[in-house]
Amino acid sequence: MALDRPNKMKNVYYIVKLGLDRITSSMLLVKARNMVSKITGNAAFSTPTPPLATVTAAADKLESAINAYELNRGPGEYTDRELAFMEVKGLVTDLGAYVQSASNGDLDLIKSAGCGVRKSGAPLGQLPAPKNVLARTTAYPGRIEITWGGVRGRGTYTIDHCLGDPSEASNWKPFGITSKNRYTADGLESNKEHFFRITAIGAAGASPVSDAASAKAA
Repeated sequence: MALDRPNKMKNVYYIVKLGLDRITSSMLLVKARNMVSKITGNAAFSTPTPPLATVTAAADKLESAINAYELNRGPGEYTDRELAFMEVKGLVTDLGAYVQSASNGDLDLIKSAGCGVRKSGAPLGQLPAPKNVLARTTAYPGRIEITWGGVRGRGTYTIDHCLGDPSEASNWKPFGITSKNRYTADGLESNKEHFFRITAIGAAGASPVSDAASAKAA
């Protein structure tokens, strides 16, 4: 997956505004489907993360759960709806982070992805590299949990992955994007040491990469 990292300061840098704080299940469903529709075939967003098929499948699940709850408002139906809601909310949040990174704060590009915007404050200047990066083995095969210290002024973080010698630049590959200071890396090769490093993306561009952290996948 190719990630374009912004490297020059913009006069006005816009931040994706998803409006998820008090959103209902039905409105979240509309938002998710609208973002999928707007991003599909959009040349500015050629490698959506998460994949649009994943968002669509979760939205279908939420729609079924909403309909089931309307027919029978029992505790089981309520729980199914809430679980489906949280899944879609997480995916929409991650998709918004991808839009932020891929758009480099461009107003028209963000709007073309079906997202609202808010104007950022004055750029803080060059961001520092994220610190305290930790990678932790989990009990799940092929999964490693990564955490790091937050960077003030960042919009998103990008995660790079290395399987092999981390001193070889060609071994590092883009792996993911998130707005949080934690990330779950899935689908990794088991019984191998995996290295990760983090870059903060803000109004002034990309920070230096963090120190690498590693863990062995179960």
